[in-house]
Amino acid sequence: MSLANPNQQNNSVTAAVAVKLPDFWKSDPTMWFAQAEAQFALAGVVQDETKYYHIISKIDQSIISHVSDLVQNPPKEEKYKQVKERLISRFEVSPQAKLEQLLNACDLGDMRPSHLLARMQELGSGLKISESVMRVLFVQRMPERVKPILSICDGNSLEQLAQMADKMVEISSPAVASASTLPGLGLEELQEQITTLTAEVRRLKTSGPRSRSSSRVRQTGTPADTVCWYHRKYGRNARQCREPCAFNVPKN
Repeated sequence: MSLANPNQQNNSVTAAVAVKLPDFWKSDPTMWFAQAEAQFALAGVVQDETKYYHIISKIDQSIISHVSDLVQNPPKEEKYKQVKERLISRFEVSPQAKLEQLLNACDLGDMRPSHLLARMQELGSGLKISESVMRVLFVQRMPERVKPILSICDGNSLEQLAQMADKMVEISSPAVASASTLPGLGLEELQEQITTLTAEVRRLKTSGPRSRSSSRVRQTGTPADTVCWYHRKYGRNARQCREPCAFNVPKN
């Protein structure tokens, strides 16, 4: 009677403990198997049969019915490969379904814009969607207050647009603009400043860096850095003022 090699037994036990697969992802079987194979590589699992049994142990009753023949009568060779190919073929989203989701069912919701872009790029993978089309689809899904700024940033990459959108959505959200986090500055004023920024970016793209608000301040002879935002923007026509402000209204 031959005894098993103690080192082989230890390696098998270590591999079994080290491989911790998540439950099967019906919505993305390809990425699930990619993660499983990463776990196998880290644990040093190379045997086809070992991989096969790890996969079988992580699929529930509703999924195992799709490979019941491979479970009841395991193939003599390439057990893991056959299970993998079967599950991917049964659960992988078709290109047509991905395109449908990308065009009609992929909205911002409560996601960050950068997270939405990642989801859109995942759906667009393999569909040969050009960056210009993806750019249009991404901007269309942004809040109305953000679209104008993103639409004129032609020189920025999609990733840069998403980062800009993250910051704009964050700064204009009610939670950030509450009195407790930004004393003296309300959501309406923040949105007004974003609108002003949009108009200023457009003007700079067409007429250079001159600033009308600065010229209004210079007409009064008051240094710009001592004047509040309202008087810098509207000059003597400002209806509000935030202290400290050194703006001087000429007397008649």
